Amino acid sequence: MKQRLLVLFILATTVLCCFALDHNNELLLDSLTTSLNKLESVRKEREQMLEDLKMLRRTLEDGQEKVIIGEKLGRNYLSTNIDSAVLYLRIAQKDALTANLPDDELRIRLELYSLMPTIGVTREAVESFNAVDYESVPQSLKKNYWLSSMELYNSLQMPYPKGQYKNYYIKKRNASLDSLINYYPQSSTVGRFLEAYKYMFDGETNLAVASLAEVLKDLNEHPDLKDDAMRIICDYYKEKPSQYQTYINMLARRVMYNLNNGMARPEALATLGELLIKENHGKLGRRCISLALETSDYSYAQPYTSFDRAHYARLASDEAVSLRRTSWIWIVLLALSCIAGCCAVWILRQKLKESRLAESELRSKLESQAASSQRTNLNLISLAFSAIEQSKELHVHIFRKLKAGQVKDLYSELESGKYLQQEKDKYFTNFDSTFLSTFPDFIEKLNGLMLPGRQIPIPPAETLTPELRIAAFLKLGITDTARLSEALGLSVNTIYTYRNRLKSRLADKDHFEENLAAIL
Repeated sequence: MKQRLLVLFILATTVLCCFALDHNNELLLDSLTTSLNKLESVRKEREQMLEDLKMLRRTLEDGQEKVIIGEKLGRNYLSTNIDSAVLYLRIAQKDALTANLPDDELRIRLELYSLMPTIGVTREAVESFNAVDYESVPQSLKKNYWLSSMELYNSLQMPYPKGQYKNYYIKKRNASLDSLINYYPQSSTVGRFLEAYKYMFDGETNLAVASLAEVLKDLNEHPDLKDDAMRIICDYYKEKPSQYQTYINMLARRVMYNLNNGMARPEALATLGELLIKENHGKLGRRCISLALETSDYSYAQPYTSFDRAHYARLASDEAVSLRRTSWIWIVLLALSCIAGCCAVWILRQKLKESRLAESELRSKLESQAASSQRTNLNLISLAFSAIEQSKELHVHIFRKLKAGQVKDLYSELESGKYLQQEKDKYFTNFDSTFLSTFPDFIEKLNGLMLPGRQIPIPPAETLTPELRIAAFLKLGITDTARLSEALGLSVNTIYTYRNRLKSRLADKDHFEENLAAIL
């Protein structure tokens, strides 16, 4: 069996390689552009389909058909909004209870248990699932029981680092998968998919990827399974530099598959966009990154697929600035050439040399000022994205806590200030890396203003000490001590102490803030 799969793996790799981006570049990029252009209309079609289902459900009498429509709504929302999915599944569960359909109610309840950890309700999910008496579960729902068990424990193990708890949940997940496989024929599409998952859980990644590549073409009727299979294959090739083109190809196909189904996966889009920019397809790459940045992923996979939005905001901005800079350089050079040509007719050679020297000095000064302005704007853009993302995370966190009835836990978190401190730490981590990527020589140039032997020690990469962070804010023009105190969570006296300590180190104390602002 393993030998056959190894052969299939080699064949699958060969098939994927023949579609690699370097051999089929134009066709693939044209298809990606088409998918991006069609996304809005496909989304509208998907939204209309959901509205039609909602309207149909409202017209139905209590009964199994009404339950099925509610369940279908919930499952359709799984790919885009986990909260809406849980809401409609709970509505379907209530409809099943009203219509006295115990098997339907149990089936939906089991599915809800598996989804609860993804919305932050973990303990209740485990306790409720463990309360289900397996012996009393009808034979027709045994498969649903083990599917719920596998998904529940798989979600539970993801956030844990290696150790006792992670190993415990992995063991429970693997046992559930072993039981689940028995309910699917080996030749069925889902059975083959689950067999690939078993290989992956057992650490046989090559066999898992080979099996997924083989079953991929048959998963069109299971869009979430197909997307998951493509994600696993992408992750596999991402770690293999020799298969770089194959990786780009599969990643692009995954992005297009989701776009054609009316969904944008931000992490995949951003990753593809960065690779396309590296491959000299900057316009298309920036378009993918822009779509990723403006799209929020509230699907069942969201808690485990976050990505660094600030990094991609900087990348997109850098590319745009580079293009604008190139265009303006050509315009300025053309204008200067015309001026120089005209001057040559009526001015002496010495005057022409002086004029060129003056123009060169002016151009250097303008470029320096433009670079400073661009860096400041980039800093603001990146931090704005970071603040927006943190605001969204706080909104979702509070909403889910309230929705789960965990008001006391939420009050305790907010009263202790722990959550706010975590958000501040996250924000300043983004601020430090963004600022230092925009002004990479800031600390060295700041030390250049210091007296001999009074330089500030350089901290670890991409981090700032509180003293350096205050200097960074002063460099950006934020000099109000009260605002600095509130933003940094330090007392006004502490801010004054750090500022005076900085000033005492300087060779030119009278022009402290002017010299800081002049650092490029």
